[in-house]
Amino acid sequence: MRLKWAAVITVLLLAIWACTKPRAETSGPAVVASPSPQNQPAVDNELAQRLQTICDSANGTVAVSVVHIESGKSVSISGQSKLPLYSVFKLPVAIAVLKDVEENRLKLDQKIHVMPSELVPGTPENDALWQKPVDRTIAELIEFSIARSDNTSADKLLHLAGGPTAVSERLRALGFQNLDIHSTVAEYVKTRENPNTGSADDLAQLLVQLHQGKILQPSQQNVLILAMQRANTGLHRLRGDLPKGTLVADKTGSGELDPATKTPKATNDVGLIQLPSGRGNLAIAVLVSNSKLSGVAQEKLIADIARAAYDFFVAY
Repeated sequence: MRLKWAAVITVLLLAIWACTKPRAETSGPAVVASPSPQNQPAVDNELAQRLQTICDSANGTVAVSVVHIESGKSVSISGQSKLPLYSVFKLPVAIAVLKDVEENRLKLDQKIHVMPSELVPGTPENDALWQKPVDRTIAELIEFSIARSDNTSADKLLHLAGGPTAVSERLRALGFQNLDIHSTVAEYVKTRENPNTGSADDLAQLLVQLHQGKILQPSQQNVLILAMQRANTGLHRLRGDLPKGTLVADKTGSGELDPATKTPKATNDVGLIQLPSGRGNLAIAVLVSNSKLSGVAQEKLIADIARAAYDFFVAY
């Protein structure tokens, strides 16, 4: 009987010892903690390194900002640098006009008279819109400006919104400190000075808030995003290397050719990319400035950045 009780006591003591033994000394499979917030930047760095490698090939200045809208995860490379926007500026101009629509200062079906003398040269297809006096609704002007990147429409919209200073002030009121509208397209074409500028970070956040419905009410939001989805000027940029059928809403910008290098002074694209299988959406802004690459190669660089971000967040 004494031996039996001794065995019981021994078992109990061993059990107590096992429970109180420091975990670092236990054997068997380790317990893996869930990733903590301080571990997250390492994941961001993985994508940042991929994007930096692509940017380094530009032989110029590249600013990139990528935000996964649903999670808030983001990567920024030179994202605070203010670079020339070129036709990307038409996106904030359209937002300013649509805010005026919300506030009943303008109406989408309001007719705007356009004379041939107001033509701001662009592509032949766009110039053909303005060969005769014509009345266009504000909704049509937004469509032409965003989907076709028409310069005449953009300048008419900029005038309706109160001009460059008024649009810049509107952007400040919305919380965007690094988007500066200085001139109309016509003014810039005459002087090639004082370009409209902005940062990739502000542009990406503008897209985030646009998607979330924080900037425009649903009816105005739909007008703009649908026009961006119909854009036909950036087929080889953000859209260029994404899987067929990927939904993209974007706005491009292109600089004039550098006389010395015969390459575009800027190649830009900013937009929203829908990820598959309910994985969310990306807001992405890529601004390429003074690159020595050909125009085709600059577009491919933007496509590579978009695909790298797409692949990363699909697998994340």
